[in-house]
Amino acid sequence: MSLAIPTLYQAFAEEAAAIAFACGPGCATCCTRSVTLTTAEGALIVDFLRAAGRGLPELPRDQVPLRPAVTANGLAALCLAGEEPPPEAESPWSFEPCFLLQDGLCTIYPVRPFACRSFGSIVNCGQAGMAEAPAWFLTLAIVTNQLLEDLDRGGAWGNLADVLAFVDDGLGEGAREATRERLLPNRPLPGLLVLPEERARVDRYLAKVWERTGVEFMVSGDG
Repeated sequence: MSLAIPTLYQAFAEEAAAIAFACGPGCATCCTRSVTLTTAEGALIVDFLRAAGRGLPELPRDQVPLRPAVTANGLAALCLAGEEPPPEAESPWSFEPCFLLQDGLCTIYPVRPFACRSFGSIVNCGQAGMAEAPAWFLTLAIVTNQLLEDLDRGGAWGNLADVLAFVDDGLGEGAREATRERLLPNRPLPGLLVLPEERARVDRYLAKVWERTGVEFMVSGDG
């Protein structure tokens, strides 16, 4: 599984290379604390920091967990069933700078979560006040999020700070269990939310992923 995650990252990056993004080193407008990921991705970050002789920085703790009310596959399952998602907390997002930034640069860039890799804009966000990207790029990002969640079956999903606190076994078991309550269990892949005009591109992408990872994702009920 650990090898499949970087392979997914690379496959997505190859697709995104067709886009002329305005993003570059030092452009950290989107690098906020509102980043979600799986525990498998979090473990890669912790291992990276340890290999570099570094530990986790002091992690922020919020009264309200900074995460949507459902995971990517949880939301897909509801949509495919024609059901409404549960309401979110009042403030599921924080736009404060990410605690892993230093001088505007990411200190874990090689193993940054997929959520960070899927942030991209063809306009300067700081100047335009918002990001802009092709619709197919956003669709592939959603699909990839679903695949990553399916890969980490038995794991969990949540905000970056909460996931890192949970996967760091340097904390006591009591602290880890308290953090577990802030995470959502990962869900298996229920199907993909893909528009008919995007299906061919997504199918090519899935074929590439299956060929490279050897993992055949069981998909049913595709939209």
